[in-house]
Amino acid sequence: MSVATYRKIPLSTKCSILLGGFANQFGWAFFGFGMIFFWGFAMNSDLSAFYFTGEVITVEGTATRSTEIDATEGNITVIGNSYKFKTEDGIEFEGISYATGQSIQIGQSVTIEYPEGNPQYSRIKGMRRQIFHAVAIWVVLFPLVGLMFMLFGLKRSIRAIRLLKYGEMTKGKLISKVRTNTKINGRPLYKMKFRYKDYMGNEFELTEKTLTPYVLEDQGEERLLYSRHKPAYAAMLDSLPSSASINAHGSIEPSSLIRVIFLMFFPLLTIVGHGIYVFNTYVG
Repeated sequence: MSVATYRKIPLSTKCSILLGGFANQFGWAFFGFGMIFFWGFAMNSDLSAFYFTGEVITVEGTATRSTEIDATEGNITVIGNSYKFKTEDGIEFEGISYATGQSIQIGQSVTIEYPEGNPQYSRIKGMRRQIFHAVAIWVVLFPLVGLMFMLFGLKRSIRAIRLLKYGEMTKGKLISKVRTNTKINGRPLYKMKFRYKDYMGNEFELTEKTLTPYVLEDQGEERLLYSRHKPAYAAMLDSLPSSASINAHGSIEPSSLIRVIFLMFFPLLTIVGHGIYVFNTYVG
């Protein structure tokens, strides 16, 4: 009866795997960059139409201020128009509505509308409650793309950690290499297929997609790791995030501290940068 494999993974190597690889790094960078647009546009997009689907109350109000906002739509400055009004119960409310290039005079009479029972969601008729129109919400696609890359990279990293810790080592032979029609940052994505045997002599095939095919064809046969209990669950050693190294004694080499710090740049920049913004804007 054979003994199951177990390898201890140094903390620095775990961090390097969880943060390394194209998907993880690109995901964090794109997510952080996309969140800038999320805060600036999506959070200021007018979705108040959902409040005005039922009965709408209309009253007269008075303009109190008109201010140019540091934002434009179609190269036209957005104007913030402040106003006050009283409900049918005589309770006074204040609000601000936005319009592109449209200002109102102080003291001017304006028509105010609000959903029945919710005067706090009022607006000047014909204007909007937020700086930008609802179409600005589409910018959420930017952080979502980054998030998808992050989740894909995390899935690969978790697989890498499991295989490094418990996986059996063997070698796989390259049997096919195909250049796909997909390009990432101008670099073609390759689909490479390897054949290998488990400890029982059963044959399996593993398909890897990579932007750097040369790292998987620099030897006659490439090392790979597979699960003893599920041999089809495998990964090429050189394609693991951060290319974790296993020495001649079967131990996993620790990653350098400099490399870990380098890989933490985008995650820390994203978390700290947006964390400070959220605190200053919504908490402080």
